[in-house]
Amino acid sequence: MKWSTKPALTRQVWLEKLGQRLVWTFPIAQVKDILSDYQEQFDAGCGHGRTEAEMIQALGTPAEAAALLLEEEPSARMGGLRQTVLWGTALVVCCGGLWLGLLRSIILEASFLFFLFLPLTVSALFLLLRGPARVALEERFSPERTVSPVSMYCIPAGAAVVFEAVEQILLVLAKAGRLPDHIGPLLLGEINTYCILVLELGLGILLIWLLVRSLTVSIRYFPGVIHTFGAGSALFLTYAVYTSVYVSELYTLPLEVLLALPPYCSGLITALAFQRWVDRRRPLPRFFQDGAVTWEDWRHRLGVGLLGWYDAAQAIEVLGDYQERYDLGREQGKNEEALLSEMGRPEAVVRDLLKEDRKARLHRRKIWIWAVAAAVSAWLLLGYVSAFELGVNRMLYYGLDSWKPGVVALPLGTAALFVLFRARERAAIERRFPARQKPSTWLLVPPLVCSALTEGLGLQCIYAAPTRWDPIFLGQSLVWYFITFLEFSVLLLVLLLIWTLARCVSGSIRHFPAVPLLAGSIAQVVCAGLYLSSMDLDFIRENLSGTVRAFLANLWPLGLGVLLAAVLWAILRAAGKPRKEG
Repeated sequence: MKWSTKPALTRQVWLEKLGQRLVWTFPIAQVKDILSDYQEQFDAGCGHGRTEAEMIQALGTPAEAAALLLEEEPSARMGGLRQTVLWGTALVVCCGGLWLGLLRSIILEASFLFFLFLPLTVSALFLLLRGPARVALEERFSPERTVSPVSMYCIPAGAAVVFEAVEQILLVLAKAGRLPDHIGPLLLGEINTYCILVLELGLGILLIWLLVRSLTVSIRYFPGVIHTFGAGSALFLTYAVYTSVYVSELYTLPLEVLLALPPYCSGLITALAFQRWVDRRRPLPRFFQDGAVTWEDWRHRLGVGLLGWYDAAQAIEVLGDYQERYDLGREQGKNEEALLSEMGRPEAVVRDLLKEDRKARLHRRKIWIWAVAAAVSAWLLLGYVSAFELGVNRMLYYGLDSWKPGVVALPLGTAALFVLFRARERAAIERRFPARQKPSTWLLVPPLVCSALTEGLGLQCIYAAPTRWDPIFLGQSLVWYFITFLEFSVLLLVLLLIWTLARCVSGSIRHFPAVPLLAGSIAQVVCAGLYLSSMDLDFIRENLSGTVRAFLANLWPLGLGVLLAAVLWAILRAAGKPRKEG
């Protein structure tokens, strides 16, 4: 016996499901054009006396229609994959900032980290889920089901209120000595533990359900994901405050419990902001919107697509033909938007060229070797972070030799990315057809500043260690400031590295020299932290000058990064220059 029957697809639902599949690979502008074409097919079929069911049966399922479109334009899948990797990596880095907040014993610092990284994290997740495209799609095909505020706001808020009330009641009873005799400190801790486990489990299930609904039903469920996460984080931090003090100190806790609420407030404020955006009561911020495609952007995308199958000379020849076509159209009075619409998408141009020249598919380069080399380099650099954050004293990253993996990873990864990005060919194309987005010198400032401050603070810690003198400033030791600075520096540099790599792909390849500089700075900063965490106090007393020299050896990754950046700048600058004869 069937408990329910699957409702028949209507034209509206079929188009909506097709759009939900296409937004993962195609730009939203092209998705709208594709849906308009199918809308015209439905209208034409109905005009000839065919029903919607007959048209749907003829077109196939939305999954089959999406697969057919991807077969016609295989490059679109690669573009979608690049977006997924980019925003997935940014999400992981931002989650690292939230994780640092959860590990903090000082509640004010944890709250600051949440106010800083929660909006960044949910923004990366929103882009990873193709939120802006989904909002634009649902504006045209509104979901039939409405979103209830109960699951998104009432349940998480209720869980936060219940847990805070339980904690405050226990505080009042403990302070007044009204707890029963059989409820001691251990049993009190167990009550707290069981209470938070039940609530966190419920909030975790709710968060997963809301995330699934955001993907399968409507993006309007996404603000509930933010609010639920903020509520769960606030409960965890409140519980951490209780477990970090003695029972005799309970009378100091009410204020600290209230200070644990800012993460919840951060989640609520961010959720309400996204709620206004997904409900289309306010337009999405410019950060989430795709900018208008200019001629330089269109030409850049065509050049990158051509380099996947042709050499630089052939790509320049094709680009020259389209440049002449564009200039002729402008002379005839056509505007840029009309010309770009007439030319079609750059990926479609590459597809049509490959249909005419099928031999070009055989000339595509085998890049898997360089992809493996890039993966090995990334693994070595990520090993630094795990060794420092988790306290893993691996032989590869230990003590005086901590800088050696970075010296190996930097040239290996730089060479691999240079080939994968086709940097020399793209520089040659950009010399003839300049890109709109050009690099700025400000990108070189953060890594150099972070590295200089790291060395200065590290040397101060080394000179203070033999005398056991640890300067106190605003209630915290110098070592605490140094470790905090290292964590923030690594997160900042990793975010800049991701942004630079994205600019290399979507903008100008002349951003590429900053990549080894940023990677070298990351390795140098973490090497300094690894060295200081493995210092032997007796050894420093006996050999202070040797310790300083060993610590300064951590500058090798940074120096190599500066050298590689200078070499790359010279190579890219010389690429495409006409050779002098004789």
